Amino acid sequence: MKNLILSALVLLVFCLTSCKKDKDASPAFSAEIQAIVPQSIIDDLRKRGMPINEGITPPNVEGIYISSPHTLVSTYDGDSYTVGYEFADLTVKLSKQDEEALSVAIDTKQNTSSGTGIGGFIAGAGNKFTIFAELDVVDGAVTSKQIRVFSGEITADGIKDFYSALVIKEKNDPDDTMIEVGQGRIIKDGDGLAQNTSSFRTGSSDTKIVMERKDDSQR
Repeated sequence: MKNLILSALVLLVFCLTSCKKDKDASPAFSAEIQAIVPQSIIDDLRKRGMPINEGITPPNVEGIYISSPHTLVSTYDGDSYTVGYEFADLTVKLSKQDEEALSVAIDTKQNTSSGTGIGGFIAGAGNKFTIFAELDVVDGAVTSKQIRVFSGEITADGIKDFYSALVIKEKNDPDDTMIEVGQGRIIKDGDGLAQNTSSFRTGSSDTKIVMERKDDSQR
């Protein structure tokens, strides 16, 4: 009887420990999402303050939104800018959302830079969502592939608590004006709301640089 009770207690401790580990571990995302954004990058962004919303019932996010002021939240090692710096306004167009495939088309514009989604997948529940995407970005003569992550909460006025993260995946950058491959920043809407807009164009902050630039020396 003692052996039976001891075995039961050991099994209970094992189950409790395993459940705690499962709870504490970062959740697994779909293969499509991880093909774009590896779990290691998702975990790193979370540690640096990027909200990541989970779930398979995201809201409809289609629309055009402008993040202004587009404010730096987390820098990379050796960054020329500090937390609180305001980059050029970011305009994001989300379209062709597929509820079954959990996919969405993404286009961005920011001063001299424009991006088009190669692939974008969405997670979330209720009104909160996170989009994981890979974009082809063009900024003058410079081209790059960038991992982009967008998070927030859909409201009647736009996206509340809008956050945007970027990580450079590869680049063609003859004058070395962009941040290095593997480096990235996290940026949010400084007033807490990326507002609805009817126009997909660059914002009014033409004197500010785009968020993948190292500094303003090449502006």
